[in-house]
Amino acid sequence: MRVAALAIVFALASSTASADPFSDLTKGGDACFRRNYDAAHLRQSPRQQFTSMVVWIAAVPRLGIGNVGLAVTRRGDPDALFLSGSCEWGDYKPPIDWMPTFKKRGGAACITSAVPDVFESSSAEEGGTVMFDPARDGRSVVVHLGEQQVMVRRANRAKKIELKLGADDLVFLLRRTGLKDCEAVKEAVTTPEPGVRQR
Repeated sequence: MRVAALAIVFALASSTASADPFSDLTKGGDACFRRNYDAAHLRQSPRQQFTSMVVWIAAVPRLGIGNVGLAVTRRGDPDALFLSGSCEWGDYKPPIDWMPTFKKRGGAACITSAVPDVFESSSAEEGGTVMFDPARDGRSVVVHLGEQQVMVRRANRAKKIELKLGADDLVFLLRRTGLKDCEAVKEAVTTPEPGVRQR
């Protein structure tokens, strides 16, 4: 789905939103969520490629919109892949054609960037879509991924890696954890490339 089209969805959905649990996650500052899958789980889910996921949600002064970073690791690949994006809470009426796994009314929809905004000149190319469904107590969040995602490695953030995700890599339940667990994600999606001034 194109960025402009999803932006229109943001505007329509947020106009009817009655609450914003996504922004509530960062009332005390940045928030971090994590999930690691052990060997036993992966044996029972042989089609699941992701072995871990970490989500960093940045606290921002503007209510209703937030910046996120997400990292995953995959079977047989120790190097994490990263994406970043901007999210906005809204009320949605399922089914949602661009996120069919999401069945609830309220959620935080995110437009991700094909390349993190860490260069002097960054493209507005969309990398994919993500939705967050936070628990009411803020201790967990369900992450819904679109089937097409573009991510990068930290070692070369200009090189896009296109992923086509199967059914077992679309929905993940993450638990809240300490901000230390999100340091690598935050660094990867916010630290400017050498020679680029800090925004």
